Amino acid sequence: MRKSLLIITSLVLIASFTFGETVVSIVGSSVENGLATATVPVNMANTDAVGGLQFSIMDLPNELGAFTVVPAGRTAAEVYTDTDGNNIWTPGEPLEDTNGNEAWDGAFTIEFNDRDSTVSILIFDAGGNSIVPGVGPICEILYTIPTTVTDEIVNLKFHEILNADPQFLLVVTDPDGLAVNTTWVNGFLTVGGIEVSFASGGGGTPGYLSEPIVIEMNNAVPVKGIQFNLIDGVDFLTIESVTAVGRAADFTFVGNEVNGQSMVLGVNFSGQEIPAGTGAIAEIVVMISANAPMTDIPLSISQLIVAAQGGVPLPSNGADGVFSVTVGVDDEALMPTEFDLAQNYPNPFNPTTTIEYSVPEASHIQVGIYNLLGQEIRSLVIGEHQPGFYTTMWDGLDRNGVRVESGVYLYRMSSSAGYGATKKLVLLK
Repeated sequence: MRKSLLIITSLVLIASFTFGETVVSIVGSSVENGLATATVPVNMANTDAVGGLQFSIMDLPNELGAFTVVPAGRTAAEVYTDTDGNNIWTPGEPLEDTNGNEAWDGAFTIEFNDRDSTVSILIFDAGGNSIVPGVGPICEILYTIPTTVTDEIVNLKFHEILNADPQFLLVVTDPDGLAVNTTWVNGFLTVGGIEVSFASGGGGTPGYLSEPIVIEMNNAVPVKGIQFNLIDGVDFLTIESVTAVGRAADFTFVGNEVNGQSMVLGVNFSGQEIPAGTGAIAEIVVMISANAPMTDIPLSISQLIVAAQGGVPLPSNGADGVFSVTVGVDDEALMPTEFDLAQNYPNPFNPTTTIEYSVPEASHIQVGIYNLLGQEIRSLVIGEHQPGFYTTMWDGLDRNGVRVESGVYLYRMSSSAGYGATKKLVLLK
């Protein structure tokens, strides 16, 4: 780091601790590649008033430069409404009186020294004001980022400088200048992103389960959790299962369908992490809609969240992929020669039943469930079909998701080619 001004004041360290523990932490931050600066907040959680504090933060590897440190939160100037327009607070003007002294207070004084590998910071108020109890930022460090730093995690660590004159220790004091019991929590700055991508696009036949879609991750640091939505445009794919593999073998992955999107969540309930590295972390099997087109379906990863220790999100990006919908090799030799609607099985059924049908030529297909009055209560299939054998399922629910009564129902298939067929099924409870 470059040299800066020297800190000429230091808080006095007294060995006795006078009140509850205070926590000072570096907030994990992230910026995109190519940005020249980054802002890293420093937070403090304190249950009693704090008179001042001093600390040093080292960046590893030594690549950043701290060009300024500014007050934030409870150390910033109190906010007031300048109703008379004189640019100063006048008694009676609305005031966010943070410390309750019924007068406007400016920002705390912050002095810093950007040493060779460390920025040392001193925060105090010459007027004797204290940092009131609370949780939140007390300052922000603005770092410069060299153009050579890309796709990198910079560790930011609190440490004491013992060879300085005077020694610059980690100290938080109460309003009387007595040191308080303090926990110092390190953080990091992430420059660039963690890449999540499709190693292979899976594939399969309409109406059947797919081959596994392999998800890869390239991460320079350990990952505590991951979440993303799998998007296939018209929603022809529905998650059937998600299996952890490779470096993530100890993780639990779950998949859910939310608002027409397939959401994937991965976490380890024992606190383990996915170690840094490259390669597969999960395999996703999807059910391919019976009306999926015989073509490549674009896949994308959206709303990607990759979290590090403490749940802090890391910058990340999801690469697009392709899912290939094809007719199976065995099916090609046995392509249907005529339209057909098979009897459902099992029948009677509870709670679900399977309906198979055949399509010999490209056409628009509809399959639905009807009551004995001929009223449609649930649409199961609607859309363009290529030649092939198809399967759909009914779970005994109507279009509103309400379970229907026991009894006899009809299921009907119709085609734009002129084919139509109706059969009976029985739901038992």
